[in-house]
Amino acid sequence: MTTLRRLLPFLFILSLLMVLGMSISQAQSPVFRIGVLDDERGPITNGARLAVAQINSLGGVEGADGTRFRLELVAQSVEIQGLEQAVANLNQASVIAVLGPENLSDLPNDLAALQTLDVPILTPILDDTLILSDQTGLIFRSRAAQVWRGRALADYLRNDLGAITVATVQLDIESTAANVGFTTAADEEGIDISPSLLLESGNTIDILASDVLEANPQVLVAYGAPEEVSDLYNTLRAAGWNGIFAYDRAGEEAFRDLVPLDRLEGVLGTTTWAFTSPDVASNDFLNTYVRVYGEVPGEVEAASYDAVNLLAEAIRLPGELAANLPALDNIIGVQGLLIPAQLTRGETSNNVAIVRITSFGAPEVVAQYLGSQRLTEVPPIAIVPTPTSGVPTLVVPTATATPQGVVITITNSVQNVRSGPGLQYPVIGQLQRGDQEVVIGASADNTWVVINFRGQQGWLATYLLDVFGDLNTVPIVQPPPTPTPLPATVTPLATLAPPNPDIVIVSATPNAITVGIPFNIQVTVRNQGSVNAGPFAVAASFPPDNLYSAANLSGLGAQQQTVISLTGTLNGSTGRYTAVIVADLNNQLAEGTAGEANNNAFQFSYLLDRPILSTGSITLTPGGGLDLENNGSSQDVRWNAAGNALEVVGANFIVLIPNTNYNDIHYDALSPAIINQTSIPVTSLFTGATIGVITTDGRRGAMRVDSAVAPGGSITLTYRAYQ
Repeated sequence: MTTLRRLLPFLFILSLLMVLGMSISQAQSPVFRIGVLDDERGPITNGARLAVAQINSLGGVEGADGTRFRLELVAQSVEIQGLEQAVANLNQASVIAVLGPENLSDLPNDLAALQTLDVPILTPILDDTLILSDQTGLIFRSRAAQVWRGRALADYLRNDLGAITVATVQLDIESTAANVGFTTAADEEGIDISPSLLLESGNTIDILASDVLEANPQVLVAYGAPEEVSDLYNTLRAAGWNGIFAYDRAGEEAFRDLVPLDRLEGVLGTTTWAFTSPDVASNDFLNTYVRVYGEVPGEVEAASYDAVNLLAEAIRLPGELAANLPALDNIIGVQGLLIPAQLTRGETSNNVAIVRITSFGAPEVVAQYLGSQRLTEVPPIAIVPTPTSGVPTLVVPTATATPQGVVITITNSVQNVRSGPGLQYPVIGQLQRGDQEVVIGASADNTWVVINFRGQQGWLATYLLDVFGDLNTVPIVQPPPTPTPLPATVTPLATLAPPNPDIVIVSATPNAITVGIPFNIQVTVRNQGSVNAGPFAVAASFPPDNLYSAANLSGLGAQQQTVISLTGTLNGSTGRYTAVIVADLNNQLAEGTAGEANNNAFQFSYLLDRPILSTGSITLTPGGGLDLENNGSSQDVRWNAAGNALEVVGANFIVLIPNTNYNDIHYDALSPAIINQTSIPVTSLFTGATIGVITTDGRRGAMRVDSAVAPGGSITLTYRAYQ
């Protein structure tokens, strides 16, 4: 069994290579052609080709009428033959949609040429004016627009790093929209942009650098081509400026290759996808891409991969492709959740990541955003010694890390969850493609896994899933009694959609509530039955106050889902709590046996905490200190001059809190009764260690060790202080 599992990834890659080499003439299914405005081996083509190969290897795309279609790419190089000729060639190829180009060099002429295609065009172009300039409604952006990158960076600088005064420098005219987007967002965050510099005709990088040095900003945000930005950055560092440097393209090799490795660490950037993203979908995409192409993908490849899968989802729906694309919602992509239905017409994604260049030169993801919503904290890349050799090993924790570390991902469009390990057991619900669940157990032979499915055990066949982690580390679960089989002539009802409404809770976010601040929990409610549902209620009681909150729905169509809000204000003790969200609270709907008895309750876990005063990350060299409140009044802790202990400054206290995850720490866990030490030796400061702090101002705070600590070296800390 173990040998087979090890061979599966290689067999999958082999199957992909066979698909890549297969001619369409050999296929028996009708073909949909997708045009690509890119070189044969360009980033758009490569990302799209991988998605097409995977879709075709699974039998293609099933249309609304049940017909299965294979997908085929038709690539036309813009660089070789020009945009007009490439468009003319695609017009002769009967394509249903077009991906690309990566940029437009001649607006509005290039845009007019694209519009003659008269099919949906999914392009990775970032320019915020592109969609506004299109009047056909056929142009869609396959990754988040520049405005979202600017908003994410402004939020991170203000709320994570505590930046108040920030300077900007623009080195070319093409980055005007990006610069304006960030400046506008920074103003909304209360950040003072001063000075705002521009490389004008007759000016030089040295003159700009002198202006920056004179202003000596806390943060400098730069826009422009990698060659000019790297020149400015190297000049500033050589002159002794040690502020925070942010460049929206910092993760690109074109910039990183032009900066010495010892100067790269700490540079911030923005991206719509980074190859260091720790989620399962990104890891699967990265691993497959590297094995197929022998190179690391970038954000354009990821966006093009997602674009093909969006087209496949739109093909499955009845109606025209151009109308189906903007109606898609909650599609799991490599970049994150794709929500065209919730965005302005033409936009498909608002996923942005903030990256920080590590000492090894890689763009580490430090924050992720879905539009204006900050997503769950991203675990840092950690450097830990290999026990046998002492050689540093790069360890990237996954976003879904659990004590057992086993997570499954649904790969089919819809996957049945059963009450036991076999087709003879009834279906108790369904999961959608991309859904991820923590494995709590498995059958003795690991052919079935067990998850916590809406309050009960749910069983899924392993061969239908992507499994991350070692199944041998989870408990063996004995199957329930085998149900009495139905007569052979009767079609098992479990294989059919229930002939009635079946209301379930799919998800609830966010998973953090602040004491004394009104919360708004967004609950996704789905009718997975085959009959429209009439009026019903959704409600929950939120501990520790047992606060009751409810929402009434007038109805929900079969196989449809919607989002409702549960609101209120909690004032009790901080900590991690679980609320049971109940669908069809008053049993107004006849949902059948499975619906009524098994799947109306959803376990919603959340952290209740006090308001945060400040948060950030800092690297301390021996003798360096940290003020957790960021108010400049006094330091709270210091990495001592010998670099072998973390010490308090003044009359405050610290303590190492054992067996506690920094993400689970909360105000009441930081009691002054347990925070009673004045120093912590280096031998106790392992990566991930959580430290409680009472500051010199009497506030409670917490710190996490983010880097391996060696005596005499530096220490990197993530920290926060409460109001």
